[in-house]
Amino acid sequence: MGTTPNSKQTDLIRRAMRLMVVLALAVAASANTVTDGPSLVADQRTQRLEVFFQSFGCPAPHHVKEYVGTADNFDIDYRLLPAISVLESTCGVHQRLNNRWGWDSARKGFASFRAGLEYIARQLAEGHYYKGKTLEEKVRMYNPKPEYAVLLKKLMSKIDDKILLPVQDAAATLAPPSESNQSD
Repeated sequence: MGTTPNSKQTDLIRRAMRLMVVLALAVAASANTVTDGPSLVADQRTQRLEVFFQSFGCPAPHHVKEYVGTADNFDIDYRLLPAISVLESTCGVHQRLNNRWGWDSARKGFASFRAGLEYIARQLAEGHYYKGKTLEEKVRMYNPKPEYAVLLKKLMSKIDDKILLPVQDAAATLAPPSESNQSD
């Protein structure tokens, strides 16, 4: 009498193997979801930045991963430099020499977007005028005009908003008051 399985036993073994593979994949997928807490947060931040830049009609690429990674590397608020880029150069539309952030009154240029991003992030984190200061103090050093800080805070809060302004409303938020709106 042989020990080879009959066709019913072979089918049963194949089904059991398929079930084990499916269960193993499900467990692996579940484990990735649970253990990827920090990357899930990073994904939410990059998604928020993507929506933010799109709401202002910013040209692609938006460099959202670079903004988040650089902010993490220098321990600065991930919303700061994207908001500055919208305020200073309409997110790169009016940039000069890869300087989307108006650094040094836009007189300083950078070899690339990445070089500029890292330079400014390093300055805001470790530079003589910025190191050890609160976010508000850093913003005041970056641009001392009180209205600049107000606009920058509004932009930063929009990044975390679930509903962003349409492009036309966002542009109106940044527009300086017209002469007709000023009182005599």
